[in-house]
Amino acid sequence: MAQPLADLMSAAAARGELERLEELLRGAPNVDLPNQFGRTALQVMRLGNPSIARALLRRGANPNLRDSTGFSVLHDAARAGFQDTVQTLLHFQADANIQDNEGNLPLHLAAKEGHLPVVRYLVQQTNTQVGHRNRRGDTPWDMARLYKREDVLQWLQSNARGQPGDPE
Repeated sequence: MAQPLADLMSAAAARGELERLEELLRGAPNVDLPNQFGRTALQVMRLGNPSIARALLRRGANPNLRDSTGFSVLHDAARAGFQDTVQTLLHFQADANIQDNEGNLPLHLAAKEGHLPVVRYLVQQTNTQVGHRNRRGDTPWDMARLYKREDVLQWLQSNARGQPGDPE
Protein backbone atom coordinates (compact mmCIF):
# COMPACT_ATOMS: atom_id res chain seq x y z
CA MET A 1 0.00 0.00 0.00
CA ALA A 2 1.30 3.46 -0.90
CA GLN A 3 2.25 5.76 1.94
CA PRO A 4 -0.16 8.73 2.23
CA LEU A 5 1.10 12.01 0.82
CA ALA A 6 0.86 13.77 4.20
CA ASP A 7 3.22 11.19 5.74
CA LEU A 8 5.70 11.60 2.90
CA MET A 9 5.61 15.41 3.16
CA SER A 10 6.06 15.24 6.92
CA ALA A 11 9.00 12.88 6.62
CA ALA A 12 10.73 15.09 4.04
CA ALA A 13 10.11 18.22 6.15
CA ALA A 14 11.38 16.56 9.33
CA ARG A 15 14.55 15.39 7.59
CA GLY A 16 15.14 18.76 5.96
CA GLU A 17 14.92 17.27 2.46
CA LEU A 18 13.95 20.42 0.54
CA GLU A 19 14.08 18.98 -3.00
CA ARG A 20 11.96 15.97 -2.03
CA LEU A 21 9.50 18.19 -0.18
CA GLU A 22 9.13 20.54 -3.16
CA GLU A 23 8.50 17.56 -5.43
CA LEU A 24 5.78 16.29 -3.09
CA LEU A 25 4.23 19.73 -2.73
CA ARG A 26 3.61 19.90 -6.48
CA GLY A 27 1.07 17.09 -6.07
CA ALA A 28 -0.38 18.19 -2.75
CA PRO A 29 -3.96 19.49 -2.85
CA ASN A 30 -3.64 20.64 0.78
CA VAL A 31 -0.29 21.28 2.44
CA ASP A 32 -1.92 21.15 5.89
CA LEU A 33 -3.06 17.55 5.61
CA PRO A 34 -2.21 15.79 8.88
CA ASN A 35 0.09 12.78 8.87
CA GLN A 36 -0.72 9.52 10.62
CA PHE A 37 0.11 11.18 13.94
CA GLY A 38 -2.21 14.14 13.35
CA ARG A 39 0.56 16.65 12.63
CA THR A 40 1.27 18.66 9.50
CA ALA A 41 4.56 18.90 7.64
CA LEU A 42 5.09 22.42 9.05
CA GLN A 43 4.54 21.17 12.60
CA VAL A 44 7.18 18.45 12.27
CA MET A 45 9.70 20.26 10.06
CA ARG A 46 13.35 20.59 10.98
CA LEU A 47 13.13 23.85 12.89
CA GLY A 48 16.59 25.11 12.03
CA ASN A 49 15.81 25.01 8.33
CA PRO A 50 13.87 28.12 7.31
CA SER A 51 13.95 27.08 3.64
CA ILE A 52 11.67 24.15 4.54
CA ALA A 53 9.35 26.55 6.35
CA ARG A 54 9.33 28.93 3.35
CA ALA A 55 8.50 26.11 0.91
CA LEU A 56 5.53 25.02 3.04
CA LEU A 57 4.33 28.53 3.82
CA ARG A 58 4.49 29.61 0.17
CA ARG A 59 2.16 26.71 -0.60
CA GLY A 60 -0.30 27.97 2.00
CA ALA A 61 0.65 26.12 5.19
CA ASN A 62 -1.06 27.69 8.19
CA PRO A 63 1.65 28.99 10.58
CA ASN A 64 -0.89 29.28 13.40
CA LEU A 65 -2.06 25.67 13.62
CA ARG A 66 -1.63 24.39 17.14
CA ASP A 67 -0.97 20.88 18.43
CA SER A 68 -2.67 19.24 21.42
CA THR A 69 -0.52 21.27 23.85
CA GLY A 70 -1.52 24.47 22.09
CA PHE A 71 1.96 24.90 20.66
CA SER A 72 2.27 26.51 17.26
CA VAL A 73 5.43 26.17 15.18
CA LEU A 74 6.34 29.66 16.39
CA HIS A 75 6.29 28.39 19.98
CA ASP A 76 8.59 25.52 18.98
CA ALA A 77 11.03 27.74 17.07
CA ALA A 78 11.14 30.38 19.84
CA ARG A 79 11.67 27.74 22.54
CA ALA A 80 14.50 26.16 20.51
CA GLY A 81 16.10 29.54 19.71
CA PHE A 82 15.86 29.41 15.91
CA GLN A 83 15.63 33.12 15.15
CA ASP A 84 15.80 32.63 11.37
CA THR A 85 12.81 30.29 11.50
CA VAL A 86 10.97 32.67 13.85
CA GLN A 87 11.53 35.50 11.33
CA THR A 88 10.32 33.32 8.45
CA LEU A 89 7.15 32.31 10.28
CA LEU A 90 6.39 35.90 11.22
CA HIS A 91 6.97 37.01 7.62
CA PHE A 92 4.20 34.58 6.66
CA GLN A 93 1.75 35.98 9.22
CA ALA A 94 2.42 33.77 12.25
CA ASP A 95 0.76 35.32 15.29
CA ALA A 96 3.36 36.54 17.81
CA ASN A 97 0.62 36.61 20.46
CA ILE A 98 -0.69 33.06 20.00
CA GLN A 99 -1.05 31.27 23.34
CA ASP A 100 -0.37 27.65 24.17
CA ASN A 101 -2.65 25.74 26.56
CA GLU A 102 -0.77 27.25 29.53
CA GLY A 103 -1.23 30.79 28.25
CA ASN A 104 2.40 31.15 27.18
CA LEU A 105 3.32 33.27 24.19
CA PRO A 106 6.36 32.33 22.09
CA LEU A 107 8.11 35.16 24.00
CA HIS A 108 7.57 33.34 27.31
CA LEU A 109 9.31 30.24 25.95
CA ALA A 110 12.23 32.15 24.42
CA ALA A 111 12.73 34.01 27.73
CA LYS A 112 12.49 30.79 29.75
CA GLU A 113 15.13 29.10 27.60
CA GLY A 114 17.40 32.16 27.55
CA HIS A 115 17.33 32.83 23.80
CA LEU A 116 18.14 36.53 23.90
CA PRO A 117 18.29 37.07 20.09
CA VAL A 118 14.77 35.63 19.74
CA VAL A 119 13.48 37.64 22.72
CA ARG A 120 15.01 40.79 21.26
CA TYR A 121 13.52 40.13 17.83
CA LEU A 122 10.03 39.39 19.17
CA VAL A 123 10.00 42.52 21.32
CA GLN A 124 11.52 44.87 18.74
CA GLN A 125 9.97 43.57 15.52
CA THR A 126 6.48 42.37 16.45
CA ASN A 127 3.47 43.46 18.44
CA THR A 128 4.06 40.74 21.04
CA GLN A 129 2.51 41.51 24.39
CA VAL A 130 5.55 41.81 26.65
CA GLY A 131 3.41 42.09 29.78
CA HIS A 132 1.16 39.13 28.97
CA ARG A 133 0.62 36.83 31.94
CA ASN A 134 0.31 33.08 31.41
CA ARG A 135 -2.15 30.95 33.41
CA ARG A 136 0.24 30.96 36.40
CA GLY A 137 0.39 34.75 36.28
CA ASP A 138 3.95 34.90 34.92
CA THR A 139 5.15 37.40 32.32
CA PRO A 140 8.13 36.67 30.05
CA TRP A 141 10.22 38.75 32.48
CA ASP A 142 9.10 36.47 35.32
CA MET A 143 10.08 33.42 33.29
CA ALA A 144 13.57 34.82 32.67
CA ARG A 145 13.94 35.57 36.39
CA LEU A 146 12.61 32.17 37.49
CA TYR A 147 14.98 30.28 35.18
CA LYS A 148 17.93 32.58 35.93
CA ARG A 149 18.36 33.84 32.37
CA GLU A 150 20.28 36.91 33.47
CA ASP A 151 21.06 38.33 30.02
CA VAL A 152 17.39 38.07 28.98
CA LEU A 153 16.26 39.51 32.30
CA GLN A 154 18.62 42.48 32.03
CA TRP A 155 17.68 43.14 28.42
CA LEU A 156 13.96 43.04 29.18
CA GLN A 157 14.45 45.37 32.16
CA SER A 158 16.33 47.86 29.98
CA ASN A 159 14.32 47.58 26.77
CA ALA A 160 10.76 46.55 27.50
CA ARG A 161 9.69 49.52 29.59
CA GLY A 162 6.32 51.03 28.93
CA GLN A 163 4.69 47.71 28.11
CA PRO A 164 1.66 46.66 30.16
CA GLY A 165 2.90 44.46 33.00
CA ASP A 166 6.56 45.30 32.44
CA PRO A 167 9.03 44.86 35.29
CA GLU A 168 9.15 47.79 37.67
